[in-house]
Amino acid sequence: MELNIEIKSISGLTDTERQEVMKFSCGNTDIDLYLHEDALEDYICNLTRTFVLFIEGTVAGYFTLTSDRALITRKSTLSRKLPSHPHFKLHRKSIPALQIHHFAIGEFYQKKGNGVILMNYLLTFIKIKILPNVGATLLTVYSVKEAVEFYKKIGFEKTGNYSSVNVNMALILSDIID
Repeated sequence: MELNIEIKSISGLTDTERQEVMKFSCGNTDIDLYLHEDALEDYICNLTRTFVLFIEGTVAGYFTLTSDRALITRKSTLSRKLPSHPHFKLHRKSIPALQIHHFAIGEFYQKKGNGVILMNYLLTFIKIKILPNVGATLLTVYSVKEAVEFYKKIGFEKTGNYSSVNVNMALILSDIID
């Protein structure tokens, strides 16, 4: 049996799909509320782009992308992996990046490989649709502490910058281009 799987922009959802969005829960109230209350408005204001994963008509997950500039501390292991070109070093104070503003999998779909599937889609989307048109060195995420191991498995590394709530992580985009 083949599953009906679709990924759609928040801006192009039908009324029925919007009702499904309101049922979404990943277990983190703030991340749920972003999808329920702010994702469409942020799209309209050109702040972010949100894409929703539907499996059999039910919202299984979503991700939101925006632009970013990242600071990578010299002590982080990521720092040693950045380009060594002299011109790049001149512009090292902050590095152009794309940011995963939100990434979530619904509670029912967690721990079943769906996060990796959605992340692979996200990386392919960036590779095919964004990077040919926009310069960016990193893909960043300000991960909730519970998700750090997930991002590490994908290849993200800590930037060396920390906050009390989130762990700042990044993936070098040239690693996904090749």
